[in-house]
Amino acid sequence: MSLSRVPIELLQEILIYVLEDTRSPTAVLRVNKLFLELGQPLLHARLRFRSINQLILFSQGREPLACAPKSLSITLAGGSADFEVFKHLAAALERCRRSTRAADKKRIRSREGDVADDGHAADGVAQVPLELLSLRLHSHTNNPHLGYIYKALLLTNPKSFVWMGPDPEHHFSTAIVPSATYHLIRALSTWTAIEHITLTNLSFPSDELGVNTSFSRDAPLLPPLPSLRTLYVGQATLLPPSAVAAMLALPEYAALAHVRLVDTYRHSIWGPRIRRRDIEDAASALKGLSEQARDALLERVRRVVSCEKKTERIMGGDNGDEQGLLD
Repeated sequence: MSLSRVPIELLQEILIYVLEDTRSPTAVLRVNKLFLELGQPLLHARLRFRSINQLILFSQGREPLACAPKSLSITLAGGSADFEVFKHLAAALERCRRSTRAADKKRIRSREGDVADDGHAADGVAQVPLELLSLRLHSHTNNPHLGYIYKALLLTNPKSFVWMGPDPEHHFSTAIVPSATYHLIRALSTWTAIEHITLTNLSFPSDELGVNTSFSRDAPLLPPLPSLRTLYVGQATLLPPSAVAAMLALPEYAALAHVRLVDTYRHSIWGPRIRRRDIEDAASALKGLSEQARDALLERVRRVVSCEKKTERIMGGDNGDEQGLLD
């Protein structure tokens, strides 16, 4: 059957599948004019980068995007990690922001009765709204460009954020090093739309020994995020149970319905996994709470927090536990 006879809706579905699976989207768009007209908005709505070179080429583009991006994902195998990946991500998001600003100005100019205030609002596009920002890549302790994590993530305001390691689940590795986690947490404080956060293969810049960080003891795990509804933390080390308890004690986390801690450790992976009773004990010991507030916090911990064992280690720690919930 000729492509000219294929219904547009069906052709769009085919292009979505092809563009998500191919490593050369431009080759698909060059098939003919119809593929370009239909495929470019699909490609720009779901930005996917599987190499540093793809990310650089996109960030260097000057043409406006065919539509505002709904999601952006970067997937880099461990061997192809680049010290300047977040510098390139910042440039890519800057291109998205320029395009969004230009689209807003065009939309405003097309309105009847255009007013000066609207033009000023269009100039003020500060962050790129995204349904999803997803990263599967490593950071490195000796990377001199880790500050770009904050600079890049400051340019967006996602509803869902995922940062996972690129290695298989059974391979316990630290993709987000403590210094990278520090810059990430700083950026999170600027996100007003965030509803879901997934972080795996990370080490927190805080622990109960007070090393690796200037964070104070019993500080909340994350800054106040009133819109946050779910938090998933997996394969994490140096995670103080007190930080989770202190976070849940904040009134800004009233909307948080589920905190899922999977294979998380207070210190190293050679010790026991964090259990829910560790969070309960930390909540009981939290300072500055009235007896009524402490009882309410304990009830909230039991209702919201789940701790799980998922990945078996070869030896050490609590290998005797069954997989599943750790109460």
